[in-house]
Amino acid sequence: MNIKAYIDYFSEISDLKRDQQYMLLEQACNDACSTLKPLNFSIIAFSIRFTFILIISGGCYLLFGYSSLIAIVSVLFALLFSRVAVTEINTYLLSKSLKRILLKKS
Repeated sequence: MNIKAYIDYFSEISDLKRDQQYMLLEQACNDACSTLKPLNFSIIAFSIRFTFILIISGGCYLLFGYSSLIAIVSVLFALLFSRVAVTEINTYLLSKSLKRILLKKS
């Protein structure tokens, strides 16, 4: 997971210096990984991508039949939608852990 993408993203810590934000985000990431013991961010991302590709490509196959162009387009749409879903899930998990860490510190 790219923690640097979330610097200045959360309003709770946006007023802090960048190095402090990075430390808090790293703690939040570690906390989220420890909460989801068997899962981590990469396993979640892989499973969501696989599920989206399977559902969207399978649905297009059932609706339109087999065509190379439709298969490629459906995989591209599945990857696009899964990217949005993975980003939203990662943001939610990181935000939840960040709030928990900030409550512990105050």
